[in-house]
Amino acid sequence: MAPASDAAVGTADLRVHLRAATMAAHDLLDAAMQAASGWQSRDDYARFLALQHAARVPLEAWLAANAPEELRPPLQTGLPAADLTALGHPLPAPALPFPLSSRQAGSALGAAWVLAGSALGNRAIAKAVTRIGGGRWPTAFLGDGAMMAFWQGLRTRIERPASPAEAEGAAEAAAAVFTHFLAVAEHAKTAPESVPA
Repeated sequence: MAPASDAAVGTADLRVHLRAATMAAHDLLDAAMQAASGWQSRDDYARFLALQHAARVPLEAWLAANAPEELRPPLQTGLPAADLTALGHPLPAPALPFPLSSRQAGSALGAAWVLAGSALGNRAIAKAVTRIGGGRWPTAFLGDGAMMAFWQGLRTRIERPASPAEAEGAAEAAAAVFTHFLAVAEHAKTAPESVPA
């Protein structure tokens, strides 16, 4: 990740900077999620939930250890776990620990931004799940209002200019979160037996 320049950060708020810095990773992750999940059956949906649970366990642990309280998104791992139980599927093993070791300025903010922003995508996914599942599949995770509320509060922190150091740290952490989810999605695609039917 290239360091953010004074000019780049000074002319756009942090949210714009983060979106630009992670656009390619975001697109890759969306494609990988689709490939890993399939979205055609109940088992596909369970695979998506298992992926979300496995990836979020170490991320939530990292945020608990490294983020100030106001930058810790609501815990969500219990929600896909509840949905998986309702679908009759076991919980997956969590992914490896989140690999970001440094605590640069902005790191917690960048990680929180990705998790909170995913709630926006979840709203669109929830509509597809309701349609495909005929309204019978559980959606505690996709319909989580607490994460949406956290996202609204976080916007005031990111819709402002940031120092180069904060912008660089936030972008590096955000990219690491996307890479982490991508690795979990790729593993799920190559090892579908991790969520038995």
